[in-house]
Amino acid sequence: MPNELLAQALGRAGWSNKGCAARLRAFGEAKGVAVRCTHVDVRRWLDGVQPRPQTAVLIAEALSDAVGALLTPSALGFDYQSHGGLSIDALRYADALPDTYRSLTSTAEHDIAGSIELQKAAAVSTAWTGPLMAWLLSRPEPVPTNSTGLRVGTAEVAAICSTIKLFMNLDFQFGGGHARTALAQYFRHDVLPLLDGGYSEEVGRKLFSAAAEVAQLLGWTAYDLGQHGLAQRYLIQGLRLAQAGGDRVMGGRLLSNMSHQANYLGQYQEAAQLARAAQEGTRGAASGTVSAMFLAMEARARAGAGDGRSCASVLREAENVFNRRAVCDDPPWIYYFDEAEMAGEAAHCFRDLRSPGLALEFVTQAIELTDPAYVRTHAFIRLVNAASCLHIARPDVGKAAEVALEAIQLAGALKSERYLRYVRDLRSDFTPHAGSAEAKRALDAFDAVLAPQR
Repeated sequence: MPNELLAQALGRAGWSNKGCAARLRAFGEAKGVAVRCTHVDVRRWLDGVQPRPQTAVLIAEALSDAVGALLTPSALGFDYQSHGGLSIDALRYADALPDTYRSLTSTAEHDIAGSIELQKAAAVSTAWTGPLMAWLLSRPEPVPTNSTGLRVGTAEVAAICSTIKLFMNLDFQFGGGHARTALAQYFRHDVLPLLDGGYSEEVGRKLFSAAAEVAQLLGWTAYDLGQHGLAQRYLIQGLRLAQAGGDRVMGGRLLSNMSHQANYLGQYQEAAQLARAAQEGTRGAASGTVSAMFLAMEARARAGAGDGRSCASVLREAENVFNRRAVCDDPPWIYYFDEAEMAGEAAHCFRDLRSPGLALEFVTQAIELTDPAYVRTHAFIRLVNAASCLHIARPDVGKAAEVALEAIQLAGALKSERYLRYVRDLRSDFTPHAGSAEAKRALDAFDAVLAPQR
């Protein structure tokens, strides 16, 4: 039987059979997945032949990007069963909490098993819009009750909160790749089962908020490792848990993480929208520090898009809000966002806007104020410093090399794809100066860091 749903989607995208095959091959290549298909395969799919589950997911992701709407394999007429954890359904913001539990359980289990398909899954830009709108328009809901399950009290919730802080500090110091599997195992076997337990209204809300924070950290660390599709799944499902817990501020935090990821991926419009949603959805609930962080995410998105005027305006607002903050109003998880972090965000903005003088001004503040325990932050800000030294009218290659080498020494065995990208970008900035001895030393150091990745 002809697959009319696929034909309609190809029509919306404006793809011919040959064009579809070419785009799928390119899409797979960008993700490190070999896709061997021709216009003949596309014709067969249109005639009703079912592709392999992995191919069905790739077709859905590629067409979602092309038409600007989230399409699942089932919506394309494929008889799809989740394979290898790569379920695009996990990118949906479920109405029913049991669906969220199932998505998170499946994602965590395949994460623990090291699913290559899940690790290589790309972020789907169209998948951010649905959760954003659903969360913004959501209404308070009752905490689910279960009188027969394991009894959960404040002690269990406190244990989760303490564990989160431990893993968060490990992430700052050693990167997202350190102890991620242990965190996923903890989430799957110690946290998720508690959601099916019995608890009071007050305990239930705190429990869902804590579970959302664990999902947030799993998403953040996956993003730091460059596992963008996996990160997106955790963050979207974590947002649903935050709604169940009635924690608007935690929901805003998850949206700000999505904004950070979208900005990193060059999706600047989506990044700005996600940051704006975090601001609007927490108005009257977020503390000054949290609000400043959400504004900083929007400023980063505006800078990435090259909109210097909007960036400067939002950044000024962030600084004003930050300067008026009352730390006593802050939730525990925002402890890291201090003067150094605020200066670091501004430095990144001006680096992206190619305003090296302003970037260097804020870099100096950030380096002086950053806690030594935040190893990744120290490495990042020094690499921004080095880049800005090369962006000035008369590049200071010697200073840039000195700071870059210091950053690499500080980073040590940092397990972070984001760090490697900073190094790759800086290597490109140094290449025009390769004739100097200072640049040669820096380039050799960059190659040593990047060698295991090649």
